[in-house]
Amino acid sequence: MSVRELPARVRAYVYLTWAGMALSAFGILGFFLSFDAVAGPSRWAVGVHHDIPWGAYTAIFAWVTGLIVTWFGRRRIDAAVRARKRELEDAARVELD
Repeated sequence: MSVRELPARVRAYVYLTWAGMALSAFGILGFFLSFDAVAGPSRWAVGVHHDIPWGAYTAIFAWVTGLIVTWFGRRRIDAAVRARKRELEDAARVELD
């Protein structure tokens, strides 16, 4: 099934889920790239309590935000699938008199 065949609201939740996954991936990548600022040799020379590693904190925030956005989008997609299944079950029901 193509994404274009989905209803507009479900398509928006699919895109929201994808955006959340991308944001989480960028958060993880940013955290790995900030290792030098958190625990690199330059950090050891100065001391760990002098500078705040804002890059690492921003990456962690992006990762958590991405997880929350992905969870919300996925939950809304699951609700739409359940509603569609109910519609199809009701349409397929045959009452015999």
